[in-house]
Amino acid sequence: MKKFVFILSIFSINFCFAQFEDKDIEINKYVHGTLCLSTEETDIAAVIIPGSGPADRDGNSPAFNNHCLEMLAHGLAKNNIASFRYDRRLLRLKELQITTANLSFDDFIEDAITAVNYLKNSLNYKKIVVIGHSQGSLVGMIAAKDRASGFISIAGPANKISEKIAAQLSKKSPELANTTRAKFKELRETDTIKQIEPFLTGIFRPSFLQFLKSWDQYDPKEEIQKLDIPILIVTGTKDMQISPKDAEELKAMVSNAKLLLLENMTHILKYDTETRKNEEGELVLHPDLVPALTKFIQEL
Repeated sequence: MKKFVFILSIFSINFCFAQFEDKDIEINKYVHGTLCLSTEETDIAAVIIPGSGPADRDGNSPAFNNHCLEMLAHGLAKNNIASFRYDRRLLRLKELQITTANLSFDDFIEDAITAVNYLKNSLNYKKIVVIGHSQGSLVGMIAAKDRASGFISIAGPANKISEKIAAQLSKKSPELANTTRAKFKELRETDTIKQIEPFLTGIFRPSFLQFLKSWDQYDPKEEIQKLDIPILIVTGTKDMQISPKDAEELKAMVSNAKLLLLENMTHILKYDTETRKNEEGELVLHPDLVPALTKFIQEL
């Protein structure tokens, strides 16, 4: 008989039935996250890696809550797939007593590997799937190598961060894009940038230079070719940050990877023209996302 977990909302006196349970887990001092369990036993679990900027384990930022990764975890759990999602070190600088100058992209990779190993070795899941969103796609494809049973890229860029930034700036000015490429070249060759133009200080902050350099050493097109596991590449047609072209370029690197372009899905995994909301008043996920991921994972 199927079991259900009661969850009481602090905003309502009503009980509701749920097919999942969230548990806060501290794997080590760096990796704190939420283990989302299905109420049915399963030997399949996913590591969900958030994107860049201030996005937390749930996909939220100080300026905008959307709970997209939390919704994704809950959607997978309802299909009997457990998951672990976590906050990156970038969001816990004060707590960890470090600064952005101390951060390396390799730290993000290390934390993702820690999460994978925890699910595999401590919780004994037989099948581990790595799901990387946006920046987390690159982190995930590196962490998944020789560790995971499958890899899913959601809104993952196809180019190195230096080229991605330059391409975005080229829409404003070709000269601005060329200057940006030159600055990245200087950073690679000299380990610093002597003079930063005022209009580029938002990108080349002195305290952020070493992180940028460590990030730029990884090329998604090269890293995805190192994977010898099933791959699913997903991007929305209404994503304003990562275009379908990125997904197609990643797919071109691995002939047997599966490509899914979801019509009208945005970068935060919502349906661009959808008006339906959940109990908390937030837009629901694109209706085809969880079914597609579930099918891919269950067929591994």
